[in-house]
Amino acid sequence: MSPTTPTAQFATVVYGDDVTLDDPAEVLHEATKLYPSIGLRHGRGIALMERHSDLEQSVGRAGHRFPHRPRTALPPPRRPTRLLWRAVEQRRSLRPAPGSTIDRSTLAAVLSSANGIREGEPGRRSIPSGGALYPLELYVLSNRVEQTPRCVYHFDPHDSCLESLQGAADGIAGTLLEPAVAENSAAIIAVTGVFWRARFKYGLRGYRFTLLEAGHAVQNALLTASALGLAALPLGGFYDARVEALLGIDGVHESVLYLVALGECER
Repeated sequence: MSPTTPTAQFATVVYGDDVTLDDPAEVLHEATKLYPSIGLRHGRGIALMERHSDLEQSVGRAGHRFPHRPRTALPPPRRPTRLLWRAVEQRRSLRPAPGSTIDRSTLAAVLSSANGIREGEPGRRSIPSGGALYPLELYVLSNRVEQTPRCVYHFDPHDSCLESLQGAADGIAGTLLEPAVAENSAAIIAVTGVFWRARFKYGLRGYRFTLLEAGHAVQNALLTASALGLAALPLGGFYDARVEALLGIDGVHESVLYLVALGECER
């Protein structure tokens, strides 16, 4: 192609004449835009936090807790020896090898990088978050994690532990467009968004912040996996309602946003 050849305008090819005035994607994006005329209305939660110190303290402890469920303490995260830039250069979306296994310290490293508490800074996480509200939750669909029963777990970053939510995660394969990915993986991490944590302060803009934060969390997980020599595959091809049923969440106040399959690299 000549450098002077104009870029094709593919929007008309893709959409044709089928875009309606109430196209959901456009409505969503417009609804989450910020304008001077409505900026204060979107940020009404800021004043709310200033008036209620107990609310501000609660925000600093954001996160589900299931202390009544069986808990498995995670060991100290396995620390990568690979330099950051090398991990960036070598990061690839890789399918886990069949029969993959990982140990708990490796899983702990990925989880703590994605949404762990920063050492010496209680309430602060390893990822940026609008207003430090931390609307994300991490779940682990364990398949073959050493010394960890096959189960659905919630990751509690405050105590660095896995909380067992239910029995064997037999429905993992049925949640994906490609069931073999689930069957081969040692574990699948599910990232969910608890939207009200961000929306109470930032209105509809908070919804966009939650999606951005999911990207921050997954990129941290992928780079950590790269640094540890793991295969990691970010997944968007899943059946939302099936994943949410497996996790025991309602899909409205809390909904699944992203999955990451972990395992060993192909030899």
